[in-house]
Amino acid sequence: MIAYFDCFSGIAGDMLLGALLDCGVPLDKLREELKSLPVEGWELEATPVLKSGIHALKVHITLHGRSDADELAQIEAHRHAHAHTHEPHHEHAHHGHSHEETHRHQHAHEHEHEHEHHHAHEHEHEHTHVQEHMHEHAHPHEHGRSMAEIRELIQQSTLSDRVKQMSLDVFWRIAQVEAKMHHTTPEEIHFHEIGGLDSMLDIIGACWCLDYLEVEEIHCSPLPHSTGFVNCAHGRMPVPAPATQELLVGVPMIPTDIRGEMVTPTGAGLVAVLAQKFGPMPAMTPRHSGFGAGTKDWPDRPNMLRVVIGEKAGASLTQASSGSAPTAAHHDLPVQSTLAAELGQSAQLAGLEWRALAVVECNIDDMNPEFFSLVMERLFESGALDVWVQPLQMKKNRPAWLLSALADKSALDGVIATILRETSTLGVRVQQVLRAALPRDSQSVETPFGAVRVKFARWKQGSVLRAAPEWADVEQRARQHNVPAREVYQAAIAAAHGYHTHDSHAHDSHAHDSHDAHSHESHESDSHGVHETQARGHVEHHEHHEHEHGHPHRH
Repeated sequence: MIAYFDCFSGIAGDMLLGALLDCGVPLDKLREELKSLPVEGWELEATPVLKSGIHALKVHITLHGRSDADELAQIEAHRHAHAHTHEPHHEHAHHGHSHEETHRHQHAHEHEHEHEHHHAHEHEHEHTHVQEHMHEHAHPHEHGRSMAEIRELIQQSTLSDRVKQMSLDVFWRIAQVEAKMHHTTPEEIHFHEIGGLDSMLDIIGACWCLDYLEVEEIHCSPLPHSTGFVNCAHGRMPVPAPATQELLVGVPMIPTDIRGEMVTPTGAGLVAVLAQKFGPMPAMTPRHSGFGAGTKDWPDRPNMLRVVIGEKAGASLTQASSGSAPTAAHHDLPVQSTLAAELGQSAQLAGLEWRALAVVECNIDDMNPEFFSLVMERLFESGALDVWVQPLQMKKNRPAWLLSALADKSALDGVIATILRETSTLGVRVQQVLRAALPRDSQSVETPFGAVRVKFARWKQGSVLRAAPEWADVEQRARQHNVPAREVYQAAIAAAHGYHTHDSHAHDSHAHDSHDAHSHESHESDSHGVHETQARGHVEHHEHHEHEHGHPHRH
């Protein structure tokens, strides 16, 4: 399944969670799964509301019966109680912090939230979630949780490995950006109790819902760019807040006339980590759609997030448009199940991901080669996993090109139709192939030039770890800082090495029990990888023959 986030009014963690629940995810089941987190006293409700006369679900979270609104009221009262007893710049011991520190904590909750977050606050209220989003010091009654504590809470749950990893990736990315903003380290960033819990339930809940809906690929619309200011722990800041803007580097944004925060740090973290592509809704057959509500009412649009869940363009689209059933010869390609089963049971090949795919190809000798660029782009849009062109020498010594596209069965119709429509060929050949792939995922790492996405492929049984920076991010950072792409690439590789080392110690210590100090893991990336060799102390580049469009899809 594929998901499309239609962020016409921005995105916040609770808006995404509400939209996914509105897509049909059972709230009781979500609560049951989240209860495996070792945190007690929280309540999660989803209430139907109307925004501009349109139905949406509004998520509310409380801890021990107290919402963020209650906490803010208490902090405001605490601030006023001490406002007349201390001079503004006089340092005075107060609950373990200096007077200046106390004021920092108080002001961290005094944002001018004009969008929404989880409770009685506006969409911007996620600024109180993760110091303004994440506190570097815990307020005395907030019991701040560090990144390590958040990680431990998630790891102790019975959530699936995929949900745990997706959630940790989002938290880690936000922590990286906050650490950069505040000249500290991700591990020293703290989440306050109410906000930390809200962010945790928003992020983990959204990841669980995506897993429940069997979403394997996420696309997101461009995000709206609003203006204005927000009061935070470090004074009056522009919208988007600095951390939010850093999370959105590389994400397309559309200017609006709205003053107020439309994209929160949690929402930015979710799309920055989970979305593989930004743009219009891809070719798909919708199966579910839902709206998640914000709190603030914008003057020119309903404050909602729409999520559409559906199937990739393929057989269902062609069948619906033609009104006829597909032929067995076309759609029922013989699956090489026996071979796959035999190879999958091999101890030497255990842990690999097996998948039956199809290669569609044709020979072209009478088309302007300049057309291939657009042809390849549209093949990717139609659902192709990979596209390539090879030179040929045909009959009568005529130069030609072999155009090939790798596709899943569900995208086969769209790929074939695109080739026949966009090229001069009179026909195509379709062959089934069986692919064995290393499990892979995509993480964002921090470099001196900014965030760069890196693909990791891990195969425990084969003692393999490979990583490859996304070229689009490398190119963007190189242009932004006017440095050679090589420097950005090497910095991303070094950061990937550090990410893997940190991730291994924090999340997967048991996975290395059988390795000594000189052993290593490697992974295959979609386009090209890097082989990390601990004994040599650096990451070494390897070319890879299978390229799958350069987007961090899960295949």
